[in-house]
Amino acid sequence: MALGLIVKSGRVLTAKLLMGQAVEGITHCAIGDGDGTFTDPQNPPAPDIEQTALKNERARKRYYKRTFLKEDAEGALVVNGVRYLETGEETNTIGIFFRFDEAEANGITIREYGFFGGDVEYVASVSGDLAMGGVFHQDSNPVGEVLRPGYLYEVKNIPDFNKISDTRVELVGIIKI
Repeated sequence: MALGLIVKSGRVLTAKLLMGQAVEGITHCAIGDGDGTFTDPQNPPAPDIEQTALKNERARKRYYKRTFLKEDAEGALVVNGVRYLETGEETNTIGIFFRFDEAEANGITIREYGFFGGDVEYVASVSGDLAMGGVFHQDSNPVGEVLRPGYLYEVKNIPDFNKISDTRVELVGIIKI
């Protein structure tokens, strides 16, 4: 499977972190069902380096774990054919783990996902780690539960995957510096 695309706003987030500015790194993963350009269920369009958001965000979740990783032939985590092992050592590779449980985000055909950081904020009525409905906008999306989307770091478009109630979706961002 092809790698995701680190977009321009992701590079700005990285620059802010390297400058020591007070922003959070990658904290959230959003899933979406794309837009009219997603016409072939098996061959999604390429993401655009100028993107600052998903084409049609439907759900967003805060990470449940961030850890250092190292490549290891015996590692239990396999991403794009590479095996990783969690480690307490400081390495140049980190893993950021997101999980949409069986009861969350059902009925969505996932066609795109992205990792976000910075100043992500949910609307006041959301008390947990999950926000539904995309980014709030008074006129165009009054049901959206994401107040501030933060910086899109990386985006990936994938073949159609239908999220249903007997399915847990685990997405792991692997960042190598």
